[in-house]
Amino acid sequence: MKRKGVFLLALALAFLVLLTGCWNRRELNDLAIVMGMGIDKIDKEYVISAQIVNPGGVALKESGGMSQSPVATYSIRAASIFEGIRKMTTGTPRRLYFSHIQVLILGEQIAREGTKEVLDLLFRDHEVRPDFYVILAKDATALQILSMIDPLEKIPATKLYKSLETAESAWGSIVSVQLDEYIADLLGEGIEPVLVGITLKGRVHTGTSSVNSQKESQSALLRYHEIGVFKEDKLRGWFNEEESIGFSYITDRVDSTVEEIPCDKNNKIVIEIIRNKTTVSGKVEKGKPQVEVSISAEGNVGEVACKKDLSDPQTMYKLEADVEKQIREKILSAIHKAQKQYRADVFGFGQSIYQNDPKGWEKVKEDWDSQFSNVKVKIKTDVKLRRTGKVGNSFIPFMKKE
Repeated sequence: MKRKGVFLLALALAFLVLLTGCWNRRELNDLAIVMGMGIDKIDKEYVISAQIVNPGGVALKESGGMSQSPVATYSIRAASIFEGIRKMTTGTPRRLYFSHIQVLILGEQIAREGTKEVLDLLFRDHEVRPDFYVILAKDATALQILSMIDPLEKIPATKLYKSLETAESAWGSIVSVQLDEYIADLLGEGIEPVLVGITLKGRVHTGTSSVNSQKESQSALLRYHEIGVFKEDKLRGWFNEEESIGFSYITDRVDSTVEEIPCDKNNKIVIEIIRNKTTVSGKVEKGKPQVEVSISAEGNVGEVACKKDLSDPQTMYKLEADVEKQIREKILSAIHKAQKQYRADVFGFGQSIYQNDPKGWEKVKEDWDSQFSNVKVKIKTDVKLRRTGKVGNSFIPFMKKE
């Protein structure tokens, strides 16, 4: 009897586990899976946009059919984000489900007024994973960006997600920031957050219609461009492209990029940076913060449009020095704008001081805004060029003149 009682108890516990495992189960047919979200602000109201995937439309497009759109983008105005999401269900046949969101587009007005209220809802919601990318709409609305149709990708939100990762790996001015990273920088001592911007070039009306995906030459294009600089949770301004590359070098975000070195009169040598490692160390000496940024990069010669003997070691040494100088100039321009114009430590210099000199950080942290604007930064650059390609010297200078 004792064994039978133990068996029945174990069986009952097993049933309880099975029952509790599906208490919040939802049928897929009842859900509208949100892949991308946009938030704008017009006057005092929020404009919330949600891009929902249409599985039937995706399947039809993959098989060659065009009768259904692969996505539907819903938009609504409301006094708060939470209210807008709830009100959106009055026009959607299914319940919005945010667990698979890939990108969040924020309008520039929201970014300038402050992001904390907007992001608190998404960070708090148990259904929302914080590993999606947050992007700033520059000179366009979040709804316009989210609605752009692309011929190579069926779902616009997925296009934004993939193109951001591709651009970041190939061009130094682009950075990807996920929600949890942004919140961490927002809350962290000695660092301020940044977000990448995206612009819309061309005719908006055509770009948001299926015509844009059917033409050989698109009427409207999206382009990731420049980095937004935040102080606390408000957008203060933008780094231009050169400054954005400088920022990426400082923060060790450069996987690969391109440096153009002038040569002769109007020509250039193009260097492909293939590897980079940055170390930042900070300390407080005699009551004053000091920071050292060390760059170690490797590159290949990608393009030569002038008469240079690349087989000569002295030519290569000079070229390496020119690349080092150019990288240093980009870094200095980013630091100068952050210190003097925005007074925002987006590089994490304060964080570096805290990590390397905790006692020194305690002396300067209360007045870090003022201290950061005057901190001395020493920059060391070391560039090694490894390859010149299949050929050494360029054939262009030796072409016959007409």
